Amino acid sequence: MPALRLSDKPKPISLPHFESRIPKPEELVTLTKPLLDATIMIGKTLTNCTNKWAIGGDVGEVISGVNVQPSQIAILTTREGCDEITRNLAKYQIEPPRTVERELERDAKIDLKLLKIWIKSYTARFDVQGSQLDVHGDLQIKVGDWEWGDPLDFEPDYVYVVGVKVPTVPLKVKSELYTGLGWMDRASKIHEAVMRSRHMFG
Repeated sequence: MPALRLSDKPKPISLPHFESRIPKPEELVTLTKPLLDATIMIGKTLTNCTNKWAIGGDVGEVISGVNVQPSQIAILTTREGCDEITRNLAKYQIEPPRTVERELERDAKIDLKLLKIWIKSYTARFDVQGSQLDVHGDLQIKVGDWEWGDPLDFEPDYVYVVGVKVPTVPLKVKSELYTGLGWMDRASKIHEAVMRSRHMFG
């Protein structure tokens, strides 16, 4: 059976061209103060983490300039990384690490067919200053009746959040993943962010 795989060289994506202009207020990319404060605290606490980890989910996209509305924080790491992060954030833990499998609310759209998506990971859950944090170790994705994909692996990008260096899941990885799932609206948001960044910084 096939499985969703991230190639080293993603296929070219046909996305709309965006002209340079001043963004509208609703297009400005910001985190709410609770999520911002929690992200900064997490970044400081995990500075010396020996296992690879990165902020993923919508918060990871927002701090990379993508216009989405996050409601919680997610970290992607390895199984060993999940255990290490759990030790470092022990006082915030609300659910200990365990293997969790769940179906996503949104389907994949592949070859005009809607297919269910499942994710599986070694997961711990925390409440960090009122913000929910899910830590996913060795996260895998399954689409329809395909095989489970390999655990997501990548080299993080780094973003400074109010002076704190925070690793993030690269937008290139997220874009390829969204494209593979047929989530072109989310891939387009990443494309917009990349174009804005190129315009701002040359």
